Amino acid sequence: MATYDETLKITTEILQKHVDGDRTIRPNDHIQNDLGLDSLGVMELVADVEDRFSVTIPNEVLGDISTVEDIARALVKLQEAGASA
Repeated sequence: MATYDETLKITTEILQKHVDGDRTIRPNDHIQNDLGLDSLGVMELVADVEDRFSVTIPNEVLGDISTVEDIARALVKLQEAGASA
């Protein structure tokens, strides 16, 4: 199970594939407003993240995700829940 910092780093690397150019991605960047992902881009990002971390992000969790750090926090919680299940 990855730590928050590891999860944030991997999430940022995945996001880099979805944004234009060499833009620096910061934890507090809004996925759509700052990074420019549209709804299809967000769904592709979610699919990539789910594949990489072997989790499924429930719709109710997706509704609470707007920033890069929100993704990392959600992934850590989902991994912890999966480890204790």
